[in-house]
Amino acid sequence: MYFSLSRLSMLDVKWASLFNANNDAFFEQHYNPYYELIVVAEGTVHLQLDQSRIVMHGGESLLLQPWEQHQGLYAKEGQGKFFWVQFSCEPGLKPFELERTAQLDIRHAERTELRTNEARHEDLIVLPRQFVIGECYKLLGMFEELVRTVKKPKGYFRFQATLLLSGMLHLIASEFLEQNHLDHDYPASYITFRKLVDQLNNYYDEDLNKERLEQSVGRKFEYLCQVFKKYANANIHQYVHQLRAQRAKYLLRNSSKSVKEIAEQVGYSDPFVFSRMFKKLEGVAPHYYRNDRTTDG
Repeated sequence: MYFSLSRLSMLDVKWASLFNANNDAFFEQHYNPYYELIVVAEGTVHLQLDQSRIVMHGGESLLLQPWEQHQGLYAKEGQGKFFWVQFSCEPGLKPFELERTAQLDIRHAERTELRTNEARHEDLIVLPRQFVIGECYKLLGMFEELVRTVKKPKGYFRFQATLLLSGMLHLIASEFLEQNHLDHDYPASYITFRKLVDQLNNYYDEDLNKERLEQSVGRKFEYLCQVFKKYANANIHQYVHQLRAQRAKYLLRNSSKSVKEIAEQVGYSDPFVFSRMFKKLEGVAPHYYRNDRTTDG
């Protein structure tokens, strides 16, 4: 069983500790309103989850859902010790069907790199419910630090606890990808796309001609156009105009500069060309946009 976690989810650590599974309290029924991550620190831990019985060994992790009932099972050889952390997550974890694992591919080529795109991509992170991690000492070290942070709070301890939990989940999720050969490299075209977008984002107010883009990115202009169209679903010139309009809107709202001055600042030598392009993108001329915002304010 697997869970998917949005990279945008808000994680909040409620409590964490190291527990000796030989304690009588371990054999009682437990459930709580939060997610719970368990990692065996030493020895063997025997658990019952509803109707399932599981045996966990050192470095093995288990992810429990809110209100999921669990309790310890007696074992002849005795029980070991395990770390546990309870945490909230919003939006929450969602079941991830086993049949979909073949579809996993972390080469996210989305338009989130575009400064004009307000959409946020979740970048789903897949977490196995039960997992044996290779870097168990690293995971246990992080868990140990998390317990210290929670039990001896100082400064921004809640923020530190969130960072530690995020790192632990990242470690588990990343090794899961590696073990299942799903951690593929990004395609070269996507790397080129990111380099190109970086140039456009930083120099949109200058003359970004064909030769300059070829020199800065190191690829032919025709190829750059193809790559940008593939990942952005727009052409380079359209995006440059959108960037200029985005900056112009800010200046119209937050400065007393004239339309001509704003046009020059965002990269247009002719204010009439700027006004025409701005109206095409925003539906109103620059001075009307400014007046509407002034009236609303």
